[in-house]
Amino acid sequence: MGSGCCSGGAQPPAGINDARACADRDSDAGTIGSTSDDAKTDCCGLKEECDEQCIFTAATIACERHELDASINGQSGQGGSLSRESQFAKAFEKYKALLDTTRCICRSVLDEGMGTSCCSRKAAGPSSKIAAKSGCSPSPEKKAGGCDSQDAGCCSGGKASPAEPKTTASGCCSSAVNVIDTDDCCAAARLPDLKLGCSSRDLYKVRHASPRLQETDVEKDAGFEHVAMSVDGMTCNDCASKLERTLKAMPGTRNVMVNFIRGQADLDMDPSITNANDVLEKARAATGFSLNRLMEGGAESINMLVTGPSVQALFELDIAGVTDVTVLNKTAVRVSYDPLQVGARDLLAKVGELTTGLAPPVADPAVSRGQRRFYQLLLYTVLSTVMTIPVVALAWGETLTSEYIRGIVSFVLGSLVQALAVPVFYKPALRALFLYHALELDMLVVVGISAAYMYSIVAFSCRMAGQPLETAAFFETSTLLITLVMLGRLLASYARIRAVAAVSMRSLQSTSALVVEKTGEQEIDSRLLQYGDVFKVLPHCQVPTDGVVIEGVSEIDESMLTGESVPVVKQPGSGVIAGTVNNSGTLLVRLTRLPGKNTVTDIARLVEEASNSKPRIQDLTDRVASYFLPVVAATSVVVFIIWIIVGLKLRNESAGQSVSVAITYAIAVLAVSCPCALGLAVPMVLVIAGGIAARGGVVIKSAECTERSRKVTDVVFDKTGTLTAPDLDVLVEEYFSHDRSEAVGIARALVAENKHPVSVAVAKHLAKSSSEPAATVVELRSVPGAGVEARVDDAILRAGNPRWTGNEEHVAVRRSLDDGLTILLVTRNSAPLALFGLRTRVRPEAASVVSALRRRGITVHLVSGDQPRAVQAIAASVGIDSANAVAQHKPSQKRAYVASLMAEKKKYVLFCGDGTNDAAAVAQANVGAQISDSIISSSDVTRGAADVILLSGLKGIPFLLDVSRAAFRRIIFNFAWSATYNVLAISLAAGAFVKIRIPPEYAGAGELVSVLPVIAAAMSMLLLKL
Repeated sequence: MGSGCCSGGAQPPAGINDARACADRDSDAGTIGSTSDDAKTDCCGLKEECDEQCIFTAATIACERHELDASINGQSGQGGSLSRESQFAKAFEKYKALLDTTRCICRSVLDEGMGTSCCSRKAAGPSSKIAAKSGCSPSPEKKAGGCDSQDAGCCSGGKASPAEPKTTASGCCSSAVNVIDTDDCCAAARLPDLKLGCSSRDLYKVRHASPRLQETDVEKDAGFEHVAMSVDGMTCNDCASKLERTLKAMPGTRNVMVNFIRGQADLDMDPSITNANDVLEKARAATGFSLNRLMEGGAESINMLVTGPSVQALFELDIAGVTDVTVLNKTAVRVSYDPLQVGARDLLAKVGELTTGLAPPVADPAVSRGQRRFYQLLLYTVLSTVMTIPVVALAWGETLTSEYIRGIVSFVLGSLVQALAVPVFYKPALRALFLYHALELDMLVVVGISAAYMYSIVAFSCRMAGQPLETAAFFETSTLLITLVMLGRLLASYARIRAVAAVSMRSLQSTSALVVEKTGEQEIDSRLLQYGDVFKVLPHCQVPTDGVVIEGVSEIDESMLTGESVPVVKQPGSGVIAGTVNNSGTLLVRLTRLPGKNTVTDIARLVEEASNSKPRIQDLTDRVASYFLPVVAATSVVVFIIWIIVGLKLRNESAGQSVSVAITYAIAVLAVSCPCALGLAVPMVLVIAGGIAARGGVVIKSAECTERSRKVTDVVFDKTGTLTAPDLDVLVEEYFSHDRSEAVGIARALVAENKHPVSVAVAKHLAKSSSEPAATVVELRSVPGAGVEARVDDAILRAGNPRWTGNEEHVAVRRSLDDGLTILLVTRNSAPLALFGLRTRVRPEAASVVSALRRRGITVHLVSGDQPRAVQAIAASVGIDSANAVAQHKPSQKRAYVASLMAEKKKYVLFCGDGTNDAAAVAQANVGAQISDSIISSSDVTRGAADVILLSGLKGIPFLLDVSRAAFRRIIFNFAWSATYNVLAISLAAGAFVKIRIPPEYAGAGELVSVLPVIAAAMSMLLLKL
C-alpha cells in the first residue's frame, strides 16, 4: 500500500457496511490482467450485490496507481495536480457512479486490470484457491519501448516476459488493446495498463466514427456522473438544439445528447464542478422546458399514492434502505430504495397507512411524457379552433350583423386566440432572444402573427375612430394562422407518441406476477417483486422479469426480443427473459433480476441511447436548419419591399394600400416556411428504425450505425460460436498419460471456468463421462485465440490449440485434423496429456444467410483461429469461397485482416464475432456486430466494442442491412420533400407566380402540408415486411 490516501489513513465515507460485502473478505487480494470472459468474477452472481466496500477498495487501488504514475514521471511527493485526499475522493466518485450504472462493479474493475478483495478470479476446481499474488505487479523497471511496454518481471516469481507484446497500434499513447501473441506468461488481451502513465484514450483504435466509441474515455470519464432527464415542452428539433446548447454551455458537463422525439436528454457531469440539481434548474430557467431527472443505476424506486399530511410523515420515516423521497405531484411520491436492503413489498408494508397504494403504472415514460404534451397542445388547439370559427365566419360569410359588431367580436376573439399563442410561440421565442440572444424558429410564427394582429388592431382602432384605412382589419389571418400551426404541431406530437409507442421495448413487460409463498400463491403488481421471490408462470402468460426455472417444463416464445418464431424449450436450470410468453406448460421461476433492471430494460436503454445519439447526416441537417431562419427573414423583408414598389409604381396604389398588401405577402412568407419537416426528417426515422430492429432481435447501439450499415460491401465472420453453434460435440477422446484420472482432473480444472465454446463443450463432456474431481491449479488465465494456461507445482499446464501447445505434428493431432475436427489438446510442460476432437455444428441459418448476402453482391469472408481443414470444411458447407477463408489467425491478425479490407477503395466492412478474442476486429470494422444469445451473457469486452448486438442469430445481419436501407431511403425522401416544399411554398406565398398565391390566413396550413408526408414516410417503416 502507498502512503497518504492510499494507505490506512484513507477511510471510506461514513455509512460503509463491511458486512454487506459481496465476496469473502478473508480471501487474498489479487489482480487479473485479462479482460476475457474467462477472468470475469462470479462473486456477485446474478444479483447486484456489490457495495460501498467494493467501491472503497477499488478507489484505493486506483489512487495507488495515480501515485505510482506520479513517481514514474518524477512527480513523487507533489501529488500531481491534486492532493492525495482529492485523488481518493475523485476515484471514489468514479467507482460510486460506476456501481450506480452497472450490475456489478467487479467486471469493470477487472477490465481495468485491477483486482480487489471483492473482485478476484476463482481458482479452477471446486476446492482450489488461486494464488493471491498480483498477476502483473508494478515494477519501477521498465523495458525500453515506451509506456505501453510491459514491466519487467510482471508475472509471479519475477520472471520477465520473453517477448515484447505486439500491440494493435503504435505509439506510446495509442488507443489500442495490447494483444500478446507470444506464449509468455502474460499472454492475454487487456486494456492499456493505467499504472504506466499512458494516456489511454479509447478501448480500441477504430477507423469508423461511432459516437458511442468516440465518447468513451477512460481518463476523462473518471469521476463523471451520468445524468438522464425527461424533458417536457420540446416540439421540434430546434427545441432540442436549444437545450443541447444550453447544457453544453454549463461548466462541468460533457457528452450532451438530446432527443426531442423521446423527450429525453443525457449528459455526463463532473460532481466536483456542479451537481444535477443545478444543471436542471439552470436548464429549466434558460429554456422554459420541464426537466426531471430519471432514476438510474443501482437504486430502485416505486411511486406511491399519498395524501397531503402523509408526505411530511414519509420524509420523517427512518426505514433502512430508503435513499430518497421525491414529491411527484399532489397525490404521488417516488420512494427510492436499495433493493439489497429492503424489498418493494417490505417497503410498502413498512410505510403502512401513510400510502393508499401504488400509483398507476406507466408502461414507457417517454410515451407518458409525450401524452402530457399532446393533451396540453390539444386543449390549446381546441380552444383556438372554437374561437377562430366565428372570426372566419364573420369575415367571409354573409351576415346581418353590423360591421361595428363584427369588428368588436373579431377583436375580442382574435385577442383571446393571440393569448393562447403566448405559451406556445411567444414565450419560448422571446426567452431565447432575450436570455441567449438567439433567434428560434418559433420567431417566424411570432413575427407573422404579430404583424397580422398589430395591423388589425391599428385598422380596427382607426375604424372605431371614424377614420378607416383603405385595407380593413383581418383578424381572421392571425387567428386562422395560429390555429393551423397548432393543428400541425398537434398531429406531429401525436405521430411522435405513436412512433415511440409502436417500437417501445419497455411496454413488453408484464404488469402483474403470481408469487409463490409459504402461505400460498398471490397475484401482485410486478413492481413489488423483490430478491428471493419465486413466481409462477401460467400457460399463455408473460414472464414478469428475468429468472431461472426451478420446476416445470414448457416452451417460451421469445420472438418479441429475438425475432425467432420457434419457441425455446425451458426446463429446470434454464433462464427465462422478461416479456417473453409461456406456451402450454407451467413454470416455477426464481427471480434473478428486478423488473426495473432486467433484459427488457437493458435493451430499451441501448435503443434509447442510440436514438439520443446523432449520426453525421443529422449534423448536416442542423447546419442547414441554422441558416433557415435568417434566409426566410431576409426573403420576407425583400418580398415586403418589392410589393410596396409594385403597388406604388406598377399598380398606382396609394402608399397605405401598398403597405397593407405588402404586409400580407411578407406574413405569408414567414408563416408558410416550415423547418419542422427538416427537423423531423432524421430523428423520427431513427427512433422507428431502432425500435423495429430491437423487436427483430437486433440491438443497434448508435444512430450512426443505422445510417451506415447500408454501405456494407464485405462481411467477415468468425467461425466458432458465430457461423457454428455454441454447442460442440466431442467425438474423439484420447489420453497419453499413464494416470488417466490425473489427466481428466487437469483437463477439468483448465476448462471449468472458461467460456469459450470448445472449453464449455469439453467441460460438459467430462462432467457426464467421468467422476474424477478437478485438480487444484493456480494462476489460471485465458489467452485469447490460443487457450487456457495455469500452473501446478513447477509445471505449466495448457489446454488449447495444437499450435499453441507445441504439438501440431503429433500423430494423434494430425489424424484428428485430417478428419476435420477442432482440437483441444491438454499438455504439461508441452507434453500431451489428453486430446479432445470436436465436431462443430453449423448454425441452421448460416448457409441461407451467406447465400442472401452474396445475392446482394456482398463478399463473405471467414477468419478463424482454428486449423485450416476445419475452417475450409465450414466454409464449404455454408458457401464461402475457399480463397476468402483463412485459418490460424490470432486476435491481432483478425484485426489486421479487417483493416486490410478497409484499406481497399470503396470497401465497407462488417465483422461479426462472439467472444473476447474477436473484440479487436469488432472495434476495427466499419460496423462491428456481436452475436449473442443474451444481452447479459455475452462477452463484456466485445459487447462494449460492438455497434450491433445480434440476439436473433445470423439472420440479424440481412435484417440490419434492410432496416438501414429502408431508413436511409426515408431520410433522403424527407430531405427532398422538405426542400421542395419550402422552395415551392415560399415562392407561392411571395407572389412569384403573380396570379397564384397562398393567402396569409392559409399559410399556417403549411405546417400540416410539410410535416404529414415526413411523418407518413417514417411511420411506413412499421408496415414493411423485413
